[in-house]
Amino acid sequence: MKLVRSDSPEVATIVASAGALACVVWSALTLACIACVLSLLIALALSLIVSTRTAVWLDIPVFLVLNVFLLWRGRSARLNWVIAGGADRMYVRLFARRGWGKGDLNEPDVLMLEASDIASISARTVEVFLYGPKPKIVESLVIKPTQTVAESYSNDIRSLPCSVGGLGCSTMLLDSGKQVYVDNEKGRLIMKWKWYSPILPVFLQQLERECPSIVIVPEERSELDLNEIWNGTSMNLDVQQRQKLVQAVRLGFDCDCAWLLRVYKGISPQKADAYLAEIEQEEAGRG
Repeated sequence: MKLVRSDSPEVATIVASAGALACVVWSALTLACIACVLSLLIALALSLIVSTRTAVWLDIPVFLVLNVFLLWRGRSARLNWVIAGGADRMYVRLFARRGWGKGDLNEPDVLMLEASDIASISARTVEVFLYGPKPKIVESLVIKPTQTVAESYSNDIRSLPCSVGGLGCSTMLLDSGKQVYVDNEKGRLIMKWKWYSPILPVFLQQLERECPSIVIVPEERSELDLNEIWNGTSMNLDVQQRQKLVQAVRLGFDCDCAWLLRVYKGISPQKADAYLAEIEQEEAGRG
């Protein structure tokens, strides 16, 4: 296991030829809407600076160019890939840069894993019942390194974001200039499978075919039911209820939990956010 840069030749080669490749995919409708908004803003600016007629004539080619550019940018596997596998190796993209500050230029952003570095890979599905009988589904790809690798590269694992304690937690990747793709959960690498293509079961089938020496274990499936938390207005939740709230927050439902606290416990938005931060800090200390 080692850290490499996403613009290195070996990464470019694997992305171009990988039999198992997952990317962030933007819908054509979303990209077209973005192009429309940008072109309208440009037209408005031109109409104020020059004239309305000039703005209309110039905005048509601008709109077409924006559509072509955004479709290329949003659908490019080279730019939007998150994980690639082939030839008994896996490349996991830790984050994508939103900015290009001087400190980012030489920073490795891809984790390269040999098949021998991986103990197992699995899908994890959690059905979260926030309120009522209809659950929300959270799918994740779980990569478990071998014990030897986890111990040898503990510093690298510590540098990843941390969702449930484990080998340590750092916020060095969690800045506004990066879109983070990977969490560290007790030494395991967790990728929440949201807006990625192909769907997780298909990706695992591709990975099994392209990297037969990597062990694919059965899916982990569980439920998280928060319905009982909203009974009554008391904020004196027991340990188990607080742990459920923390787990829901770490699965990405922090806004939903804060809203439900405000509605059913009758507290202000500030108190709801502070309460969630407090119990999450307690749970991190306990872990």
